[in-house]
Amino acid sequence: MVKRGAKASISEDGESSQLLNESESKHSEPAKKRLKTKSLYRQPTVNELNRLQETENLFNSNLFRLQIEEILQEVKLKEKTEKKIQTWFEGLKKHLENIPEDDTEYDLTEKTLVKKLKVKLPVSNQLDKTKCVFKFHKFKNLELVGSYALGCSVNSKLVVDIQITVPAEIYTKNDSINYRYHKKRAAYLAYVASHLKTLDTVEDLSYSFLNGCQTQPVLDFKPIGKLGNHITARIHIACEAEAYKLHRFGPARNNLRETWLLNKEIETNSDVGPPTPYYNSSVLSDITASANIDFLKETLRNSENLKQAVVLLKIWLRQRKLQVSGFVISMLVAHLVQTKRINNIMSSYQIIRNVWISLKTSQWDKGISLHKDTSSPSLSEFKFPVVFLDITGYYNICWQMSAGTYEALRREASLAVDMLDDGSVNSFIPLFMTPITPLLQYDYILRFKNFPKLKQAVLNQAPLDSKVNYGIDELPLVVETLHSLLAKGLTCRADLIQPMVEADFSWPVGKAYEKMKDGYEEKLCFGFVLNQEHALNIIDKGPAANLPEAEEFRGFWGDKSELRRFQDGSITETCVWEGDTLSERRSIPRQIVEYLLKMKYDIPTTDLFHILEQLNSLTTRKQYTREKRIESEESALAALQAADDLRRDLRALTHLPLDVSAVYGTSSVFSYCDPTPPLPAPPYNPWRRGGTCLIKDIEKDGVFQAPEFVPVCKTVVELGHSGKWPGELEAFRCLKAAFNLQIADRLNKQFDLPTHAYPTHIDVLKNGLVFRLVIAHPKEITLLRREVENGVVKFKESEESIKLQRDTVLLPRLRGALHGLHQRHPSFGVSSCLLQRFISAHLLAPHFPPLVSSLLTARVYTSPSPHAVPVAPQVGFMRSLRLLCETNWGSEMVVLDFNGDMKREELLEIETKFSQRDATAPYMYIVTSYDGDLPSVWTMQAPTKHTVLRAQALARNTLAFMENKLMKDMLDNVLSAFVPSYAGYDVLIHLHPSLTPYLSERVDVKPKPKALPDGAGDVIPVVEFNPVTKYLDELKSAYSDFALFFHDYYGGEIIAVLWKPDIGDEKDFQVASASALRPTGKSDKYKVNTAAIVEDFKILGAGLVKHVTVNT
Repeated sequence: MVKRGAKASISEDGESSQLLNESESKHSEPAKKRLKTKSLYRQPTVNELNRLQETENLFNSNLFRLQIEEILQEVKLKEKTEKKIQTWFEGLKKHLENIPEDDTEYDLTEKTLVKKLKVKLPVSNQLDKTKCVFKFHKFKNLELVGSYALGCSVNSKLVVDIQITVPAEIYTKNDSINYRYHKKRAAYLAYVASHLKTLDTVEDLSYSFLNGCQTQPVLDFKPIGKLGNHITARIHIACEAEAYKLHRFGPARNNLRETWLLNKEIETNSDVGPPTPYYNSSVLSDITASANIDFLKETLRNSENLKQAVVLLKIWLRQRKLQVSGFVISMLVAHLVQTKRINNIMSSYQIIRNVWISLKTSQWDKGISLHKDTSSPSLSEFKFPVVFLDITGYYNICWQMSAGTYEALRREASLAVDMLDDGSVNSFIPLFMTPITPLLQYDYILRFKNFPKLKQAVLNQAPLDSKVNYGIDELPLVVETLHSLLAKGLTCRADLIQPMVEADFSWPVGKAYEKMKDGYEEKLCFGFVLNQEHALNIIDKGPAANLPEAEEFRGFWGDKSELRRFQDGSITETCVWEGDTLSERRSIPRQIVEYLLKMKYDIPTTDLFHILEQLNSLTTRKQYTREKRIESEESALAALQAADDLRRDLRALTHLPLDVSAVYGTSSVFSYCDPTPPLPAPPYNPWRRGGTCLIKDIEKDGVFQAPEFVPVCKTVVELGHSGKWPGELEAFRCLKAAFNLQIADRLNKQFDLPTHAYPTHIDVLKNGLVFRLVIAHPKEITLLRREVENGVVKFKESEESIKLQRDTVLLPRLRGALHGLHQRHPSFGVSSCLLQRFISAHLLAPHFPPLVSSLLTARVYTSPSPHAVPVAPQVGFMRSLRLLCETNWGSEMVVLDFNGDMKREELLEIETKFSQRDATAPYMYIVTSYDGDLPSVWTMQAPTKHTVLRAQALARNTLAFMENKLMKDMLDNVLSAFVPSYAGYDVLIHLHPSLTPYLSERVDVKPKPKALPDGAGDVIPVVEFNPVTKYLDELKSAYSDFALFFHDYYGGEIIAVLWKPDIGDEKDFQVASASALRPTGKSDKYKVNTAAIVEDFKILGAGLVKHVTVNT
């Protein structure tokens, strides 16, 4: 018997090795050491077990560990680049060390030094009145500092920090006051810049202010050549610690005289004024720089995990655009090491988790300190919004951080911990890979069209002590003042008020700052994360009228404050805001902001730009606005109330063989997701037929007029249990029809409701709305699955059984879950309506089911990471667009777990099915917790891959368009994003406007408002009569092999046609597919006759089609 040998086995070095033949003799080529195939299934080695245990103990998951290792490798500087940086720095250092000594004394109020150096001093004209004499002394120390020196750098946008320590002899004892220190500091930096101009390995020398602070100029430049594409260098000026005693700059000391600040000519008085901790910190940052850098180096030395954690935290901050420096984060890590909250044995994952937990529970407003000695001032003496003292105990490293930035940092840390704890998502992506933009992060953004005017108004009313404290740095004073005002006014309505400052300004060293800043504008805006529970409150209750706080309340709110008596008998000061509908109540934060800025600083509303309500008109029925606005939410609520009334009536029916046990709504209106909910619209002068009416042929100017489109509210009715239902499908349906007749009769007799029974359903008029009742029973689904093959009964899913199960079993549950989601987050329904309007406006409605839009929006609310759940519908809509365009639907799926009760085993099973799906599976794979054995049943038919790709391109461009309009141009009109482009379509079928439903709701149509009809009526109007969709159905039925049809359901009067790519191909004649072909003139070759098909479009749409345009 001959053995059958394998071709090759798997060798340790990844190559195939030759096997021994049956005679055990070796081949002519020497065989390599081989690993038997069965060793693939051997027990894991000790190293592998250790790594697995390490991953389990030290990391969130194995995937998370791999992703962290990958991103750290990605952002790490290449060894080749590091060598280039070191070589370049050595040359730079050598050049700077050759700066000659200069014994000349320069009066800095004159231009002598500037003329000699041929570069300008990086100071503003406000310091011209500061008199001091400068004499250059050569520095003693030049070193690399910052993230690069600590080994915590990120290779993207890398700034290599270089610190020059200025000798103590430069400064005198009295230089600490009135910006003399800062002016000498600027002169020293100019001296360095002048010498650097002669170095041929650097270019683009420019000044900038560190963190926008005018007293801290730095020198920026780039290496020439390719290295300059990777890094930017920045020279910082530090001061020797021996120059001053630290207590001179204590938080209670004054170093900026009031007379100097207010007298714009000369100093005339030396009286000591109020404390200037802000001014003092600008000097302390230089004096303590070396000590803090040495402390960080000592802490991070030989601790790779701590360095990796700092890198990850910096990536996290950068993705969130938080204005928190890497230095602050590094010092926080060092603080946690010092307090033994973390150590260098922990993994990088454990460290960042502990940092986030620490931030989440921190109270930096009360202060923390790295200094453990009692000789320094106490934390309570530091009057800053945020206090984090350095190793010396005198310098607050967060002296420039606003209270809003700190609250944002805490909030983001809290969200990060929640993401890590959520096992259902891969938290790595939202934490480190997803950039966050303000437009998607904040529910409400406030911008200023005339910021210089507001800035001056705030400064004019600022307290004198604050002016002296901040000195010439006016922007931080304005930011803190406005933040305090808005926080006090909005109280609990906003969970976060985040100031966003754009003040990064740089200019060439040869140009004067004052000349270069002409035309440059500082920008400030505020982002608000609203509180869902309190943001819509109409009333702000103040203190009781007899309390001392009442006077303060009246002083703050002015004329808006009034006395009110409440039902509990209390009489309090109160502010009442306007808001009749939910949409109007969402504007209350805007009302408060406008009122406060007008009252306090006389800023008109025209100078403010609010990003909040730009899309409100899309959920308002423009057709019915003669008397008052009709919001989609209000209409949906009325429909739900009518449905509840009808449910009670159905359950109270008597004389039925089986009682009604349950009633479920399945239309989108039941989850507030219908952009045009049904309204009571009794027909005018109808042709009656029993409880219903017929369509009249009404012509106007030779064109037929369609009746008002009336949608139905679809409802599933379940009857009580019975074992007497027939076992045959036809008999079963006949019995259902009999039940329909009886239920319709009893509703009419017991409750006097107009009804009409059909074999498949019942139409009922309740409160002016038409409800369509469909009886559902699980046995019907079983009968549809039943097949008989060779006398054997088998049960197999069919297209009809899947549709029935989806519509009568799964959809009611899903609709209930969406309704519950809206109850928890009231902006969900409106966000879903906006997405549906967007999809439909771009003609994708026939290919993109409305329910899919609702599911995409639901994902934003059930899994909002990396954000919090949106409160403003506009933000929910834009996040839905981002989800749509950034998801790789070919390899990713969306799982909706509405109540968080899906077990890990279920999720793994769903992931397995998704990974093993075949070509017939839907391209957009959306699974809910109610799908059962039919995962992604909602996208089984549509949308197709091409539809999704088109929708993604539209969503991507729309987000970019809105970003430009709202954040850059400050323009309100973004509704043009909902106007379709007809370029690229082959045929355009123009319809008569009078036969197009919802024509007035379209964005680019000027509505003709009319009053909503009064009265509920006593006859069921013509329902679901939409000539356009019926025409579309006929077109798709007849010509779907040749073309795709696109249309806007909400007022579209054009049907766009796109020929399929093979429409121009020559084909052989076949009887089975001979329709619409014409001979080409060649033997046995035919082409599709597009001209004849276009004529068919006209014939099929006679009376509805106005004309047809063929694009060539």
